[in-house]
Amino acid sequence: MSFWDAVETLSDRGKSIVSPRQSVKRISFPVAVVSLIALAVAAVPLMLLDPDSADGLPMLSLFLFPMVAGAVVIELVVLCKLGQQDPDWTLLWWPLVILPAGLLAMSVRPMLADPDYFDVVSFSSAVGVLFSFAFLVFFGLGLSFVFWGLVVFPLRVLGLAVFDALRGDRVAGFRVYAPLVFLGIPAISVTVVLSLGELEGSRAAIGQIVQALLGVPGDYEVVWEPGLWIVRAITLALIGGAIWTIVRSKRNARKNKA
Repeated sequence: MSFWDAVETLSDRGKSIVSPRQSVKRISFPVAVVSLIALAVAAVPLMLLDPDSADGLPMLSLFLFPMVAGAVVIELVVLCKLGQQDPDWTLLWWPLVILPAGLLAMSVRPMLADPDYFDVVSFSSAVGVLFSFAFLVFFGLGLSFVFWGLVVFPLRVLGLAVFDALRGDRVAGFRVYAPLVFLGIPAISVTVVLSLGELEGSRAAIGQIVQALLGVPGDYEVVWEPGLWIVRAITLALIGGAIWTIVRSKRNARKNKA
């Protein structure tokens, strides 16, 4: 199954994705709105917060907001494809040029306001800091594909399934369970990071996480106990959902045979 076949299977109730049969759709305006909103929201931590008092938050915004904005732009492009239209690719100026340029321009203010925090002692060190800022921005844009696949796309699929169920339509179990699995991955990952202290690298970290979730004593530090219970609950819910989906599909198959 190709990527677009998988997207169509989970997304909608109908037509397979083929070559666009309609005119090119211009979505530069909504993409511009998304990019400008991301810049406006990012201006709060970058322009108004003191980097020393809000440790890491201004720099997190350079990574977080491009990731979210990029994922929304990807979703707009996907919706074009689902509607059998090709987007006007001039839209890429907004997420790839305007958004990074605006974020980097705003990042100059905290760097000049608190040079000691960013270890800026000369012109060359200032240029190096700006390069690190640019890396954060484009790294966030790159991860927008992951954020779209794990958050934005499954949320839309789940919303469509709920809408169909409310209309009284029959909803296949995988259309509910599959997006929940995708959403569970970042939920579990973030909660584990918040729940445990510093972990060892590579495979040792996986063992420490498993020990913590099972309550087995080990070389790890629990900093937020409720978080581990949240992860356990999500894991059990996903396992129960898998069993429910399999049982329901077999029951429907027997009904169809009868």
